[in-house]
Amino acid sequence: MKLTAYILASDPGKIEGSVLSYYDLVSRIVVSYDENGRGWTGSPAHTEECLRRLRSLDREKKMVFSPGHYARAEKAPLDNDTFQRQAALNEASEGADWILQIDTDEIIAAPDLFAACVTEAARTGYDAVNYPATWLYAHAGGSWYLCWCRRGWRRMIDYPGPVAVKAGSRLKHCRRISSEHKFFHVDVGRNPSPLAWPDGVAVSKVIRASEGIFHFSWIRPQAWLESKIASWGHHSAGLRDWNVDIERWLAAHRHPIRTSIQSQFIRETSLYHWSLAPVRVPARVDALLEECRPANFPSAGVAEHASEVGGV
Repeated sequence: MKLTAYILASDPGKIEGSVLSYYDLVSRIVVSYDENGRGWTGSPAHTEECLRRLRSLDREKKMVFSPGHYARAEKAPLDNDTFQRQAALNEASEGADWILQIDTDEIIAAPDLFAACVTEAARTGYDAVNYPATWLYAHAGGSWYLCWCRRGWRRMIDYPGPVAVKAGSRLKHCRRISSEHKFFHVDVGRNPSPLAWPDGVAVSKVIRASEGIFHFSWIRPQAWLESKIASWGHHSAGLRDWNVDIERWLAAHRHPIRTSIQSQFIRETSLYHWSLAPVRVPARVDALLEECRPANFPSAGVAEHASEVGGV
């Protein structure tokens, strides 16, 4: 079975660690980027930084660099997200059987196990693979982070969309395909996690959370995080005040243990509970993080004392 992958080149934070976690599994990687260096909202993205770092790690010349126009002002940011992913997936599908959809802030902890799941899904007639992700919010020091959890410090497993799909798949929303397809759903228990998607999906395989994907979404310097928020697809969703989130995030770095305890008593009305639990990333993930270079990112006028909070 021939595996390929695509990358959206706009977020360089953990790009080396992410790509190296699956580089040996794929024969080709389509690197999709906006030709004008813009994110989905039209704000500047870190395109050149991404391209420079990707070229430096592409030791086997697997990467195909593919520019396009994805900051369409007349479209909603999440529509631009889906549009760019579909274009990249179409290109990656040429001569391939399955396509990996791993974002550049996600690291696969156990690539051999991951590959075995994709192979089993293909062999048994599935259309896509869901794989459990631990969403990391703050760096608490060393190999320790604060992760998204439920009450009682039970780790919350996230599923932003299939991380592997059959070649030629059609995306409906960001990474997601129609719920009518057949999903090989990997979870951390025999019953689907609360955020498993689509609703009612059956568990195909059980693994440990430490063998899943680690999502370093908010693990970055403050200026860099603010830049990401300004350009990502969720920026305008619900007219959310992201300043509140930034303040919470800063507090979590200053006092990680206290924040974790206090978060257990915050009332929320949805599954997206803001509770946080300490988690140690596996040694392999830690080693891949060592491959990640500091970004060439200028100050965006934020407080100097917090500009490196969250760096690894």
